[in-house]
Amino acid sequence: MQQRVVANRYTLLVELGRGAMGVVWRAQDQVLGRAVALKELHPPQGIAAEERNVLEERMLREARTAGRLNHPAVVTVYDIVRENDRTYLAMELVDALDLATIVQRHGPRDSTWMAGVALQVLGALETAHQAGIVHRDVKPSNIMVRPDGAVKLTDFGIAQAMDDPRLTHNGGIVGSPAYMSPDRLHGWEASPASDLWALGVTMAHAVEGVSPFERTSTASTLHAVMNEPPVLRRASPGLAEVIRGFLTVDPQRRLTAPQARQMLTAIVQGATQVSLPQQKSKGNGTAVKIAAVVVGIAVLAGAAFGGYQLLKPEETSNAGQNTSSNQPNQPSENSGEWTDAAALPVGAPLPSRRIATFGRGGDVPEWNLSGTQCAKDFLTQGSPVRSDVPCSGPHGIQLFSAATPLWDKPKDTAYPGLDWLTDFTKNYCTEQFKVIEPKIKEPLGFTGLVPTQKEWEAYNDASSPGRQEVLCVLWKQDRSPLAGSLVN
Repeated sequence: MQQRVVANRYTLLVELGRGAMGVVWRAQDQVLGRAVALKELHPPQGIAAEERNVLEERMLREARTAGRLNHPAVVTVYDIVRENDRTYLAMELVDALDLATIVQRHGPRDSTWMAGVALQVLGALETAHQAGIVHRDVKPSNIMVRPDGAVKLTDFGIAQAMDDPRLTHNGGIVGSPAYMSPDRLHGWEASPASDLWALGVTMAHAVEGVSPFERTSTASTLHAVMNEPPVLRRASPGLAEVIRGFLTVDPQRRLTAPQARQMLTAIVQGATQVSLPQQKSKGNGTAVKIAAVVVGIAVLAGAAFGGYQLLKPEETSNAGQNTSSNQPNQPSENSGEWTDAAALPVGAPLPSRRIATFGRGGDVPEWNLSGTQCAKDFLTQGSPVRSDVPCSGPHGIQLFSAATPLWDKPKDTAYPGLDWLTDFTKNYCTEQFKVIEPKIKEPLGFTGLVPTQKEWEAYNDASSPGRQEVLCVLWKQDRSPLAGSLVN
C-alpha cells in the first residue's frame, strides 16, 4: 500500500491516537529527515462552520503559543500546513505515555517521583506565565513522561494569551471541569493561579490513583471542586503540603510557583517534611468564598447541606459533644426517610438509610476505600473494610461519594459531635444518591458513615492517619452482587 504524504513532505507512518476532532500520526519529515508527530484536524461530518472555525483557530493558537515558548518541558511545534481543506500541525515526537495512562496502567505514583515531574511542569508553566500565557487545561492526559523521566506539557490549543481573543463564541468556560479552580467556576478569568490549582489536582490524581474531583456528572464534579477537597492518604507529608497549597481556595493565598519550586526541590532532594515558605501579604484582595451554590450551575447539595459549610468554628465545636455511644441520637426533622436502628449484634448487616460510624472503635472499625472504589463484602456491624476489588467484577458495595465537612478549618478542630455529623451526612448522601438513582433500574440501598471521635482526632497520626470525612456507600437492596460500577 502506498504511504500517504502530506504537503509533499510528511510521510504518514502509523496512527498514534485518534479523537473526535482528529488524528495524530507518526510521520517522517522527508526534508529534514526526522520523525515528527503530525496532528491532523478532522472534525466530524455535519459540524457547524462556526465550530469548525473555532477548532481550526485552536490548532493555530497551539502553534503560535508553543512557538513563543522556549522550555525543555514544552513540546516544540515545527510547522503548520493546510492541504485538501485540512489543517496539519507538525510537532516534536515524544515517545512517552501521558500521566493519566501511567497511573491507569501502573497505579499511584511515588511522591518523590511525582515531585520531580511536577517541577518540570511547573517550569513550563512559569515560562508560559512570564510570556503572558495561561495554559487553562493542565491535567494528567496533557503531561507526557518519558522513560528517562523527562516531561513534556502538551496541548496549548486552548491556552489564552492576554493579547489574543478568546475562542469561545458563546462565552462558555473552556477546560476540563474536574481540574478547574473555584475562582474560574465563579466566573473569574483564567490566571497563573488557576493553572497552579490544576497542577495540584493533577498531582493528587497521580499519587492517590484516582481523580480527586471526578464525579458522575458535570454538576456533581463542580460541586466536588467547590466543597470536597481531596483526601490525601498516599502522598508524603511534604507533597501533601504542596498539593494543599495549590488547592487553596482563595487565589491570592494560593501557593505561588516560586514557593512550590522551593518545596518540590526539597522533596526531590530527600526531605520528608517541608514547610510552607513565608509569602508577603498581598493586601485585602477579595477572597473567593466557599458556598454550596455556584452561580449558573445546578449544584446537587441543597441549602440544608450548604448551611453546614458556612458554620463558624465555635458553632461546630459546641455541637453534639456527647460521643460516648457509637449510635447516633434521634434524627432531625429534615432527615427524610432515614431511620436509626437499635444497637446491632456483631455480624448483622447495616440497613439502608442508617448512619453508622467508622474508624477506631466504630461500627466499621477500619475503612480503606477512597474515590469510587468497591469492596467484596457488604457492610456488617463490627467488620472492617480493608481492601478494594475491581468494580468491573463482582462486589458487594461501592463508595459513591465522600465529603470533608470542615475541610477549610484547622485539622486540630474539635470533633463536631455525632449529632452534627449525622445530620450533615444524611443531607449530603441523600443529595448525592439522587444523582445515581434515576440511572439505575434495580433498587439500591445506601447509607452514610461518619468518623468516630477517635478516628477524627487521629488525623495527624503519622503511622496511621485518621480521616475527617463522611462517606456514602451503596449496594443492591436484595444484597446480590454488583457486576459493574454504579458510579463511573
